Amino acid sequence: MTRWYVCLICGVFIFSGLIGCSEEPSSSQPAKKTTAVKTPAKKQVSAPVVKAEVKKEVAFVYVTEGRRDPFVPLTKIRRPIGGTGEPVTPLQKYDLTQFRLVGVIVGVGEAKAMVIAPDGKSYILSKGVKIGKNNGVILGISSEAIRVEEKYYDFSGNIIENIQEIPVPKRGGV
Repeated sequence: MTRWYVCLICGVFIFSGLIGCSEEPSSSQPAKKTTAVKTPAKKQVSAPVVKAEVKKEVAFVYVTEGRRDPFVPLTKIRRPIGGTGEPVTPLQKYDLTQFRLVGVIVGVGEAKAMVIAPDGKSYILSKGVKIGKNNGVILGISSEAIRVEEKYYDFSGNIIENIQEIPVPKRGGV
């Protein structure tokens, strides 16, 4: 019995959908009578020739200059603190993570370290030397690592002081 009601309701919906889709004019609008009036034939005048303008599509080019990378998290964005007018040294052209520590000399005098920059050149470091893009200054050199203090602006404009280490590589071989 309930199956019969379901079929009846579905049939009513289908029937109403078919009625609504018909191409006949609806009964709410009165049909207008049209009368055919014959007009005398006119001479045909050729239309003027119009040249069509061809528009060239300009390819979209995304300019990244002056915009931040949308795939870099906001916590990774670091702007160096404004320059003091001093020239930038070759050590300040690269990020700290790009340097490779080759060796450390710790003895009676001041400790020294040797690093290799990404361009293949080697540099001797001591305490107080500026290194890295974020105006890093070497605080100390030990037999385990080089400690570097960086100051930079984060994404919100606050000055952040961060101490990073460049570790001495593990000994290889036997």
